[in-house]
This record gives sequence, structure tokens and C-alpha cells, in this order.
Amino acid sequence: MRKFYSFILYSCMTVLASVSATPLLGNCHAAAAPIQPVAIVNGIEIYPFQVELMMEEFKSKTKKQEVSAEDKGMLLKNIIRRQLILQQKEIADFRKEQEISKRVKEFEDDLVVKKYLQNSIGTTLQVSDEEIAEYYKNKSYEFRSPVKVVARHILLPSKEEAEDVLKKLKKIDDFAELAKKYSIDLPMAKEGGAMGTIEKGKTLPELDAVLFILKEGEISEIVQTPYGFHILTVDKIIPAQISPLEEVKQKIRVAILQQKEAQAFNNMVITLEKGANITIFKERL
Repeated sequence: MRKFYSFILYSCMTVLASVSATPLLGNCHAAAAPIQPVAIVNGIEIYPFQVELMMEEFKSKTKKQEVSAEDKGMLLKNIIRRQLILQQKEIADFRKEQEISKRVKEFEDDLVVKKYLQNSIGTTLQVSDEEIAEYYKNKSYEFRSPVKVVARHILLPSKEEAEDVLKKLKKIDDFAELAKKYSIDLPMAKEGGAMGTIEKGKTLPELDAVLFILKEGEISEIVQTPYGFHILTVDKIIPAQISPLEEVKQKIRVAILQQKEAQAFNNMVITLEKGANITIFKERL
């Protein structure tokens, strides 16, 4: 929902979008139900929801899933330091500056428009299990995973050495053992040349072209890449398959919800424009 609101504000209303404004809307209810402050700075109280907002922004920027107690303490200190700056006497004069007043108004407009959209659209839309099942039925191709292979390789520094190992493979027929003995690709060599599971299109083009035409147990000819000369084999072929509904249910729910949000917004705008007196000066654009 937040991304949807931000997009609307940016593309349709040319409001200065503020990154920090987004979480404020989603948590503004916390300010309406005050609890005990976590700090007081010269009489100004700081509440847990303010720290929570900082935590969300912190996780977004650092890509962390959780915030440690140490991080939380650091965020609280930052809020306290910010409050100390805001309490300086020069701040009152800064607030009167035209540029700052303008940006404060834009920030305020951003918040109230988001709140309006949330109340008008966000709280009214639902996605049923039936809609999800129908979407999955009609667009199951969106959830099709590509073919994969479980493969091994032996990497040699020269074509001559690769040819020698390829001859040995035809006699000994123990790919893993020869990979351990001759391959220069460590630590894969120690694992019998195991490359793991490889998805089509996700490895070197030269290897990709060969890996996905090999049969299980078949050994390739020599393949040259910038890293050297490879001999490949495929232990297992994993066919392309469609993810089960339960695995993609939430992804479908989000997709349907975004569609409904867009339609609801368009309908709302049509209604608003009907009763409005709008003049556009195209030559001034």
C-alpha cells in the first residue's frame, strides 16, 4: 500500500515525496494512543513509536531483518540528539524561513493526502481466496520455474591437460574422483567437482549452452571459458515446474490488491474531477 500511495503522490499530484513520511502514515495511530515515554529531553517526551519508526527506516536502509538492542539504543540516542538540536534558539528563526516553511507545508500535504488515500481506498479493499485461485488458474505460467540441473565439472588450465583427463574419464568412468585429483577449481574439486543446482541462464553462457543439452550421466566435450577448459557432467535434471498455489498465495494477493488499488484510485479521481473547476495552461508547462 505504501508504495502505491507514494507513486500516486509523485506521478499524479506532484507532491514532494518524503522517504521518512511513508512510515509515519502507517504508524500515526500510535501518537493517538500515547503510552509511557522512553526518554524525556528538557521536558520533551519521546515515545516508543518514534523509535519504532526509526527502526523501520534503519531496517530498510541496512537490509536487516531484526534490530538488536544495541542498534535500538543507538537509534534512541539519535532521536535525543535531534531533539537537542531542535531545542536550540536559532531553530525558531529557521522555521520562519520561506524555503523551510514551504517544505513543511509540502510534508504536511504529503501526510494528509496519504491518510485520505488510506481511508478512502486502503481500508476498503479485500482479496478473497476465490480471487487468488482464479488468478493462479489463469496465470499459472507466471509461477513456472525454469529447468535446473545438478552438475559437476573438472576445470583444467590447458586444452592439452583437459584432453588427457577426458581420455582418463573414458577409461576410469569416475568423474568425482578425477575431479578431486585434477580440477583446479577449489573447493569444488574437493567435492568431486560439484557445482550444485544450476538454473538455466544463471551460469556462464559457454557452460549454459552445454549443461542443458546433456543427459543425466553424460560427459561433455571440452568447453573453453575465460577461466580455463571445462569437462561437464549432469547428475540430475530438474524439469521446469509450476510452484504450488500455497507457495505463491501471498504474492498473488499482493498483485490483485495492487490492481484493485489502481482501479479504485482511478474511480476516485474520476469522481473528484467531475465536481471540480480545473483550468490547465498547457503553454506554461
